[in-house]
Amino acid sequence: MEKPLDKSSVLIFILAAVFFLSGCATGGKMKADKEENIIDAMTEEVKTGSMDRAIEIYEQKKIDDPLLYSILLLNNNRIDDAEILLNGEIEKDNSNIKALYYLSLVYNLRGDVPSEKKILEKILLLDPDNIDANVSLGRIHASEKKYREAEACYGRALSKGEYIEDAELGLARVLLAQKRNQEALKHYSNVIDNNRDNQFAYMDRSWIKALNEDYEGAEKDLDEAVRIDPDYIWNYLDRGRIRLYSGKYKSSAEDFSKALEMDNSLFIAYAQRAEAYEMAGRDDLALNDYKKALSIRPDYVKGYIPYALQLYRKGEWRESSEYFLKAYNLGKNPEYMLLSAAALISSGKKDQADKLIADNINTIPRENLLYHIARFYIDKYYETIAVQKLGEEKKSFDRMKGMFYLAIYYDTFGNNSLSEKYYTEIVDSGFPETLEYRVSSWKLSDKG
Repeated sequence: MEKPLDKSSVLIFILAAVFFLSGCATGGKMKADKEENIIDAMTEEVKTGSMDRAIEIYEQKKIDDPLLYSILLLNNNRIDDAEILLNGEIEKDNSNIKALYYLSLVYNLRGDVPSEKKILEKILLLDPDNIDANVSLGRIHASEKKYREAEACYGRALSKGEYIEDAELGLARVLLAQKRNQEALKHYSNVIDNNRDNQFAYMDRSWIKALNEDYEGAEKDLDEAVRIDPDYIWNYLDRGRIRLYSGKYKSSAEDFSKALEMDNSLFIAYAQRAEAYEMAGRDDLALNDYKKALSIRPDYVKGYIPYALQLYRKGEWRESSEYFLKAYNLGKNPEYMLLSAAALISSGKKDQADKLIADNINTIPRENLLYHIARFYIDKYYETIAVQKLGEEKKSFDRMKGMFYLAIYYDTFGNNSLSEKYYTEIVDSGFPETLEYRVSSWKLSDKG
């Protein structure tokens, strides 16, 4: 996940650096000691976040350090005053790199990217290896999706072998954006080796590990991200997904529950917790979560079928039929049409089921087994042909689907011996990830 530039952190970091480097080069030891004491006093205020008090000390003591003052002004949101001061310094010396860089911060705070970019490019003409300017320009190029240019800037910032965290993390991100995942992984790991509390390096590295199907490694990285910032909601969502993929359904649901404690309006947390509950066999909880997710986002089309199946399982035929039909209208999948029809029949609306199939049967190719089963749904005398076509089907997956929709028909009309026979064959057929397998399992469980 991309971290936005934390402008206040950048300014405070620069401010601290200015304090560290500040001192009086002339005027005698007594004057130098006095100014050093003032700098120490301001540094303590900066550390505690008292920027207004720091600038108050500077102005009272009348220190003559325009660059330090400009950063104090920026930290106190006196952007116009800082700009005037910095432009005055640049007029005196238009190659004053520090003044130029601080002026780029003025434009950054205003959101004036073209002006910020122009200043940074001028700095790099004067000093091509300038670390601060390269990192800042790399960030701008990355935001513009100019990844090669960003990569070059970050590379120059790192070219002397010094560890620069913003450059290392920025380079990792532009490599990741170019799908150069293994290269990016090395740079994220370097960030973590140098700073065990960089949450965003762990988050991004977990993404790469997950793509590599290293779910254990991805989960461990997200454990660290949660440790660093237990109030960051997306860490729980991301870890919940990783645990879902790796079959840790109980802990996956717990992560989504934690996210919902923090924000109970997140439809995706309900939707994915529903998946975790469903995979753990906690179907009533899954039904409730799918319902909640769709109440928040009625256009969550991925949820139509799992929600419809859960409704079908509970015997809520009318709403089940509606959601199967919504899914059918999106892609004209004949399976969803047949499920919608079966739900309508179970709700006592066979006439509507017949019309649904009659109006849409010609969208199914005649060589498709489901065409013949659909005809059986509206013409009971077509049963012999439908069963014959099932027997002729050579593809095991298509045959399994055919058995299922015959089983649903027989089950709907109370022919339990045939429906149970087909449900059992489906469960034994080796397609556990399919909806046909899942419903067959439910049906056999109910009959048992």
